[in-house]
Parts: sequence; C-alpha cells; structure tokens
Amino acid sequence: MNTRIALVTSLISVLSVGAQTQEEAGKDPHRPSCKSAYCRKVESFLKTHYCGESPFGNGPDNGCEIKKPKTPRSGMKVLSDFECKWNEGVSKCQQHAQPPSEIRTLLIGQMRKLGLPVEDHRHVYYTVWDSSSSGWTLAEAYYQNSAGNDLTICQAVAIIDQSSRVHILRKVPFQRTDADKPAVTTWSPIDLADVDGTGLVDVILEADAYEDHWLEVDSVKDGSHTIFSGLGYYL
Repeated sequence: MNTRIALVTSLISVLSVGAQTQEEAGKDPHRPSCKSAYCRKVESFLKTHYCGESPFGNGPDNGCEIKKPKTPRSGMKVLSDFECKWNEGVSKCQQHAQPPSEIRTLLIGQMRKLGLPVEDHRHVYYTVWDSSSSGWTLAEAYYQNSAGNDLTICQAVAIIDQSSRVHILRKVPFQRTDADKPAVTTWSPIDLADVDGTGLVDVILEADAYEDHWLEVDSVKDGSHTIFSGLGYYL
C-alpha cells in the first residue's frame, strides 16, 4: 500500500511540475502581467495616446495597433529623423535633416563599439529629439543593408545629457540576419512624455521583432530602467 501511495504521489508531482513548466512557457516575456496600480496607470496612458484599433492583428486580446503622434509634443524639438519603407522586399531608408555634428560624432563612436565597420558610416540614419523640459536629448543611430536574403543591421538608442555624456538605452550589435525572418529586435522612438504623472519625461519606444510589436517605456531618472513593456500586436 505504501508503495502505491508513493507512486501516486510521485505521479502527481511530475504532472504538477509539467503543468507549471507549460504555464511558464506560455508567458509572453514582452508582455508581463500588469496588475499593480502603477502599471495600470502607465498602461492606461499608453492606450490613450499611442493605441489605435484594439485588439489588432492576431492579438493579444488587450493589445492594440501602435500609433505615433502626428506632431511633436510641447517641449520636444525634432532635430533630425528618418523613415524606412519596404519596396519589393527591400527596405529603403530616407534621412530627413542631418543631426548636429557633435551628436553624430558621439553616435558613430557608439556604433563603432557595436562593431560597425569604418566604411559603413555613410549608411547610418539618425533620429535626434531635443527635450527642453528635461534638459537631455534622445538620439538614435540606425544602420541596415539588404543583400539578397541577408539583412545586416546595427543600432544604438541613447540619451545624451548637457555634458555630452551618452547613456545607451537599447543596442543591436553589428550582425547579419535573415531579411524575411530577422532574428533580432530593434526599437523606434515613439514619444517623450510623462507617462506616470511624476513630472519627469520618460522615453516611449516601439519594439519590433519578427511578427511582434510592443511598447516599452524607460524612466531616465538616475540612469535608466524599463518601467513598462506590453500592448502592441502579433502578425
């Protein structure tokens, strides 16, 4: 009898562990549970300002189409920007206004650290947003080159303070990936806004992985840390 009880207990334990493993495997690492009052407050702000149709694509149920503001927010000045579009399977980018030379130099230095070859600096595209209310600048350097089925990519998203100190928020080391199914996540600046009502400006980014898009928010007080990740949609 004791042997049968031991076997049953062992079986229950195995099934329980298996169920927990399956549950963990089903969790979305980019959309962690948002149960705290603080998280729900941030999520509500994002839905109000950066969400369109909901749900969108193939979900998730509480996700949405990501929409960028049509005009810069008060206190934010766009110094340079770029746009990439797919045409016949090839992504083409166009720069809109060049960044200030000192910021470009700082960003190229960061791209070199990420492995960008010297001769490829001419194919780097830039986003530079000046935030007068915070006293710092959001800057992005983005490199991509398509050749057949290969996509070569490199990226740095950074905060630059008034002393020209660079703090990297996101980075993609220089690498080659599949152009149709890229195994890499990149980020696009969406806005600079106070998402939690603290009076401090936060960075809102759109994360772009293969058939998966979501929002991330970074607080840049005393360095930087991600305070929200979620929403968005699957394809």
